[in-house]
Amino acid sequence: MKPNLVHVLIYCAGWILFVAAQAHNSVRSSANGLDGWQGYVRWLKLQAVNLATRAFFCAILFAWVMQLVTSKIQTAGLGLESNAIAGIAGYAANALLYQAFGLLPFLRVEVQDLAPPANAQIVPVPPTLPTPPPPSETRS
Repeated sequence: MKPNLVHVLIYCAGWILFVAAQAHNSVRSSANGLDGWQGYVRWLKLQAVNLATRAFFCAILFAWVMQLVTSKIQTAGLGLESNAIAGIAGYAANALLYQAFGLLPFLRVEVQDLAPPANAQIVPVPPTLPTPPPPSETRS
C-alpha cells in the first residue's frame, strides 16, 4: 500500500484520537486535580515531552506501522480499505508507544503527583534520625 496525503491525515487523526481519549480520562479521574478546560491544557503541558517523543517515533515508523497493521488485518481475513487501516495504525502506534514509554522512568508523568486533587491530604514525613549502634555485648 503506497501512502498518500489522505493516509497520513487519517493516521494523524487516529493518533490524535488516542491522545484526546487519554486527556479525557485523566481530566475525569478523581485521582488528580485536573478539571475542565484548564485541566486539559494543564494535562497537555504536563505531557508535552512525552507526546512530542511519541509523535516523533510514530512519524518515523509510519510506513512500518502501516505495513504491519495491513498484514495483521489481512491475516485475520478482514477486508478493510486503506483509509481505515491508516486510522487504526495511527491509534495503535500511539497506544503501543504509550505503553512502551511508560516503562522508561524519564518519560513517565505522574499527573496525580504534579496536580494532586483538591482534597488531597499531604502528610509530612519527619526526617529519620540515625540509629545508634547496638550496645556492646561485653561489659567492663
